[in-house]
Amino acid sequence: MKKSIILAAALMVALAAVPASASVQNLKIGGSVDSTYLFRDNFDLGANILADETQSLFITQTILRADADLTDQVSATVALINERAWGNDNAGGATTDTGVDLLLAYVTLREMLYSPLTVVAGRQSYHFGNSLVIDSGGTNNAAPTDSGLAAVAGDLTKQTVHDAIRMIFDYDPLTMELVYAKHDANTLTLANDDRDDIDLYGINTTYELGDDMNTQVEAYFFSRIDKSLGQNAGATEIGSKSDTVYMPGLRGSADVLDGLNIQGEVAWQRGNRVAATTTVGNNPANLQNEQRDAMAAQFISNYQIPKDILPDSLEAYNPILGYVYTWVSGDSNPNDRSGPGGAALGKQASQNRFTAWDPMYENQGGGTIYNSLFNLSNLQIHSVSFQATPIEDVTTKVIWNGLWLDKEIDSGNGTLALVQPDGTATTPANARVDTGKTDLGYEIDWVTTYDYTEDVQFGANLGWFIPGDVFLGDPLPNAQAGTNGNDKMASQVIVHGNVNF
Repeated sequence: MKKSIILAAALMVALAAVPASASVQNLKIGGSVDSTYLFRDNFDLGANILADETQSLFITQTILRADADLTDQVSATVALINERAWGNDNAGGATTDTGVDLLLAYVTLREMLYSPLTVVAGRQSYHFGNSLVIDSGGTNNAAPTDSGLAAVAGDLTKQTVHDAIRMIFDYDPLTMELVYAKHDANTLTLANDDRDDIDLYGINTTYELGDDMNTQVEAYFFSRIDKSLGQNAGATEIGSKSDTVYMPGLRGSADVLDGLNIQGEVAWQRGNRVAATTTVGNNPANLQNEQRDAMAAQFISNYQIPKDILPDSLEAYNPILGYVYTWVSGDSNPNDRSGPGGAALGKQASQNRFTAWDPMYENQGGGTIYNSLFNLSNLQIHSVSFQATPIEDVTTKVIWNGLWLDKEIDSGNGTLALVQPDGTATTPANARVDTGKTDLGYEIDWVTTYDYTEDVQFGANLGWFIPGDVFLGDPLPNAQAGTNGNDKMASQVIVHGNVNF
């Protein structure tokens, strides 16, 4: 650990010395130190699936970043990161890696070839729209193995980047962006067949109408090609195809009234899904191709109540009302027990048609309990929020989230996957459920932030998730006797202090 920190410091010092020996117009050194106290309880909803149902620890996440402008058209960015739980300093240990890692390493080339084109290449962070489908931070609980939080609290990681090339064409008011990202290279050595990569390709266009409502229209098409699933040595020939997702989508945004912004987004998923069938005896699992046919939709409204309609005594509170509805389709095929997150998602007339939404690289609901427990598939989510500034520099937000399954769980399965943010199990823990219900539960979150200075912020996030009728309580039916139910409330407390420099 000490050697890694010394190496990181030496690298930054070397970068600071570059202007003396190279053509660098401007160099900025910065970063952040974020410290967090985390408490979590009952994330298995009382089923005693885990050996330890309570989590209490401190976390520090440190980022050191250098941005260098070589010319007006060329710049480079390098950032290092360390994520660790307090008292866990064994870099490269058996469960976590608390060393210094590369966070960002990319070059930006402006006016490349001709003036409208900007190229960004390397390890970078990006997102599109409201991050419903594509964000370098997605998805929940996805901390890389070299993060010190991978086996602690993966959903809180800041190591949310992709190795990518982005070509941005700025034809104001039209912006078009081409993206290629390498999400997993898998085999890199000389091999008989190294076709096992996972790649993302996409085009995203945004058009500003320039009207009084600040209307924005966004259209996109993304495809994820996963060649790794068809390379199972024990698979039958039918599994030789790549797992593919072809996803077109539309998003719109407009300020329809003074202070009121509404947004809508819809996306479709087509392609081929490679699913594992049941293993027979000692034979490896066969692979079966299914046609994807899934959809997602989202509606967002935010209303910042104009001061001219508020009583004088409430103007300083700057109240904001919010509502978000999210729908991601599910599948109900009783013979398919391998939906997103490991959950069987239902009954469909043809087992060769898979209708559950693939979460892709979404990045929504961060910091909530439900986002830690459930993947964004087979869900309907209603979110209602109220935000106000009770005193200067303090913002408080209260959010109610209600969750329902899109398709009820088939009676042949009777369990629902609970994803654990600490990676406790190799596969998600299964909760016992009532197969005839769709009420998944609701969550209440209280979020308060205090801007101590422009660069220092303190905050607290308190959350409670109350399981719905989907989950079975004690006593369980005879078929599941000897185990506990899953109807106990889950809770968490996140208190943090962030310093930027």
